[in-house]
Amino acid sequence: MGFTAGRLGKAGPVAGASIVRSRLFIKYVALLVAVVVLALFANGAFEIWFSYQEHKASLIGIQREQAESAASKIEQFITEINSQVGWTTQLPWSDSTLDQRRFDALRLLRQVPAITELAQIDASGHEQLRVSRLTMDVVGSGIDYSTKPEFTQAAAHKVYYGPVYFRRESEPYMTLSLAGTRRDTGVSIAQVNLKLIWDVVSKIKVGERGRAYVVDADGRLIAHPDISLVLRNTDMSKLVQVRSARATGSGDAVQGAEDIAGNRVLTAHAQVTPLGWLVFVETPIAEAYAPLYASIQRTGYVLFGALALAFIAGMFLARRMVGPIQALRSGAARNGLGDLNQRISIKTGDEVEALADQFNEMAAKLQESYADLEQKVEDRTHELTQALDQQTATSEILQVISSSPGSLQPVFRAMLKNATRICEAKFGVLSLREGDAFRVVAMHDAPPAYAELREREPVFKPTGHMGDLMAQAIAMKRAVQLADFAEYRDDPLDRAFGATTGARSIILVPMLKENEVIGTSAIFRQEVRPFDDKQVELLTNFAAQAVIAIENTRLLHELQQRTDDLSQSLEELRTAQDRLVQTEKLASLGQLTAGIAHEIKNPLNFVNNFSSVSVELISDLHEILSGVSADDKVRAEINELSDTLRDNLQKIVQHGKRADSIVKNMLLHSREGSGERRPVDINAIVEESLNLAYHGARAERQGFNITLERSFDPAAGEVDLFPQEITRVLLNLISNGFYAAIKRKGQAANGDFEPVLAAATKNLGDRVEIRIRDNGTGIPPEVKDKMFNPFFTTKPAGEGTGLGLSISHDIIVKQHAGSIAVDTEPGKFTEFKIVLPRKAAAFAKTGGRA
Repeated sequence: MGFTAGRLGKAGPVAGASIVRSRLFIKYVALLVAVVVLALFANGAFEIWFSYQEHKASLIGIQREQAESAASKIEQFITEINSQVGWTTQLPWSDSTLDQRRFDALRLLRQVPAITELAQIDASGHEQLRVSRLTMDVVGSGIDYSTKPEFTQAAAHKVYYGPVYFRRESEPYMTLSLAGTRRDTGVSIAQVNLKLIWDVVSKIKVGERGRAYVVDADGRLIAHPDISLVLRNTDMSKLVQVRSARATGSGDAVQGAEDIAGNRVLTAHAQVTPLGWLVFVETPIAEAYAPLYASIQRTGYVLFGALALAFIAGMFLARRMVGPIQALRSGAARNGLGDLNQRISIKTGDEVEALADQFNEMAAKLQESYADLEQKVEDRTHELTQALDQQTATSEILQVISSSPGSLQPVFRAMLKNATRICEAKFGVLSLREGDAFRVVAMHDAPPAYAELREREPVFKPTGHMGDLMAQAIAMKRAVQLADFAEYRDDPLDRAFGATTGARSIILVPMLKENEVIGTSAIFRQEVRPFDDKQVELLTNFAAQAVIAIENTRLLHELQQRTDDLSQSLEELRTAQDRLVQTEKLASLGQLTAGIAHEIKNPLNFVNNFSSVSVELISDLHEILSGVSADDKVRAEINELSDTLRDNLQKIVQHGKRADSIVKNMLLHSREGSGERRPVDINAIVEESLNLAYHGARAERQGFNITLERSFDPAAGEVDLFPQEITRVLLNLISNGFYAAIKRKGQAANGDFEPVLAAATKNLGDRVEIRIRDNGTGIPPEVKDKMFNPFFTTKPAGEGTGLGLSISHDIIVKQHAGSIAVDTEPGKFTEFKIVLPRKAAAFAKTGGRA
């Protein structure tokens, strides 16, 4: 400041000459008068000429600016529509993308009012979707566009602009086609209302009779304040200015020409780049140059008046010239040294005073610029500080997400902590949606009473005005805020909430996943201070990061579940492999058993056959000996021997048949192949087995009768199994049940006993249960432990082989990977429980069985 003051002191006003000499004064007056007169005449002439040129150039410039502005608005209008329509060509065509395309089309019509209709054409040129404001929407019409320019030109050049047409003879329209970056995305065809172009042209005013109009690339009039000219499809290509503009393609074209009515006009134009259209702005010549003619006339008057006043003005000017110039020099010097508070005070009423005023205005503007610059620097510094805080908070949340995989609480806490800090709020709450209710999963600095309530009742249904606020956020799918919650305390619920939390200004941000609200984050202030746009944007970003964290956790849990499933599948595969090895071993053993059975069957057949023949021969021998004379003692011995021999042979036949039955069952037990494994209705196969066993027993035993009870689960459904083998098992168990029930009836003393056999099925999810229960004699404990052993039976000789339950056990356990168990009480009942897996094991598909 000292240095500046010193310089300012040196720049102080200099004392002028005390008295102006007469000769010098006359010289300056004469010179000044001559210069002024010469300058006035020269200035008048040049001013008239340059005024004419500048006025003309100014008018042309104004008209060109208006034309370029209109062309720019039209270009912007078309470019924005291109950009919006381009979003509808992103997805390839498939059945799964049709709903998304229709949603995008409806959103496009809502966002771009100028588009009245959108048709989406697949890659083959057929219409798949049409959405319109004027007609009903059409899906899958299949209209062929493959030969139409809307499709062919768009597919070849990516974009096609159709000619302008008029709907209802009043509104101009244009067809716009846009192809996707890939061929399989197809073409979107939009019908665009060009009323905006007509509005733009109609609003251009140049003087009183000036007007603007638009022609297309062929010179046809497509927009004009006089709509009748447009509706008559007026050809403007014959006009000199239109022909010149189409030929040059630039803004430097004819400036003076005739309009459509033959009137001379001053014209300028601009080109609409993507469409090849031209915007013309024209003003009649007489109106355009009227101000210039008036200006020339006024200038002439001024020149003549100036000649009369030149001498008088020269005298005063010479006398007052030195003082103001010194004041100007002194003030300019002080301003140049930084003293912007200094103002030059000159009251001469001429250009010198105007120059002083300009110096003062410049100093004032510089002073304001310095002040504005300081404020801008301060505001920018504040904005950068906020941006840094937001970036730091976002980085911290991302670090928590990366360092806490599978855990959401650290992420939620970090989000709420940074949100309340940056937004200068009191506390925050994050809730996840569960149907119509919400569950509080995280809180930060919540009031103790509210925190205790939410810990005790984490699941709540929004009520009162908070419920309305949540419903609004869910419906709008964006952040909503409440300026002052205290205004809504008429409701008792709102009063209770306000008393518990002390909340005033509230913002509620929905957490969106695939456009569905999965939760909300609420930030509360205990004073009235709404949240600004940057804070809303920050909270929205935090909500998006929370959704990403939730999705990452879900994917991690799914990965862990998938890993567990694969481990279980591997374990099941190993079990199946072990079972396959065991099956192969049993198959080899079965082949050995089959060979032995075949070797035994031949000599056994000989024994049975020769025993039967021997019985007949003894009968023949007995008849022959009856005719031979012998004493009574010898005949008695012969009869006794023949009867004994007959009894022995009959026992041999009886036991031979039992041995033959055993061999047949051994062959059945060891056979391979059981048909095709296929899904079968388990209720149907149990019902069929009951009927077969019942009718077979009635045919085998005269007077057989038993009560059958059925309890089939309709949800049992189909089971993947070998139907023939399961039928054998069920027939064997049902037959055994018939045998035990009839046996108990025979042992009953009073004859009131009623034999009953019950069959039931039950759905167990991935398994099915079958129960066969009879009220027969039951099974003793010592027999129960051996009942599935081969050749073990408690039936009399000739009535059982002891292989039925053994074969049934192999079919259920080894062939179908199921289980069979028995529950019994001697003298009361016996119940077999079979559990079968609903799906077949991979190795059992061929039907192999040991």
